[in-house]
Amino acid sequence: MPDYIQIIGGEFLLCILWFKWQPENTSRLLELWKEFKYPEEVKLIGRYLLLGRHISVAIFDAPNEEAILKITYPFRELGVPHIAPALPLEEALEMMEKM
Repeated sequence: MPDYIQIIGGEFLLCILWFKWQPENTSRLLELWKEFKYPEEVKLIGRYLLLGRHISVAIFDAPNEEAILKITYPFRELGVPHIAPALPLEEALEMMEKM
């Protein structure tokens, strides 16, 4: 099975989320992170903090847009979430060769 699964047909999509915030929001953000739970339907792969950048990164599988909104909505007033679908490089290269 590949590291990602296409979202078409109700499957999961590997997502990379990076969240940038202003330094003045750090205290509020830390409190929210302590309480935040990822939705049951989301498979969290990892969470990271980019040191000295005021950016956090999460890698997860999400089944649909609603699940992604459940992740980003609680943080809406503290910073800007950016999300991109991801593919393992080897699989992307293989797909591109077929195009």
